[in-house]
Amino acid sequence: MEKMLEKGFFEEYSDNFADYFDKHKFLKIIEKPEYKKLNKKVCELKEKYHNVVTFLEDKTCFKLTEEELKVVSKILELQLEMDFIELKESFKLGFKEAYIYFESMDMLKI
Repeated sequence: MEKMLEKGFFEEYSDNFADYFDKHKFLKIIEKPEYKKLNKKVCELKEKYHNVVTFLEDKTCFKLTEEELKVVSKILELQLEMDFIELKESFKLGFKEAYIYFESMDMLKI
């Protein structure tokens, strides 16, 4: 019985890597408990500090309080942790894609 390989990037999204990665991110990364926890903290801070959201998302420049500046720093720190999780998943996705590609080119037989 021959095993079926997942379709890889070259079969599904050969011209749009961003769509492919976003699909993978949605399916794999967002459900990770560590990622969920970080995202929840960011959302809670953004709900509580509307000026911070305006500053970060709209790039509107105005004077923030010292507390708001600390929140900006905390959100950026949390975002870096989330970015690192995404980077690790990107690395794993690259290995998966390499395996799919090598298998499809019959390069794994010894």
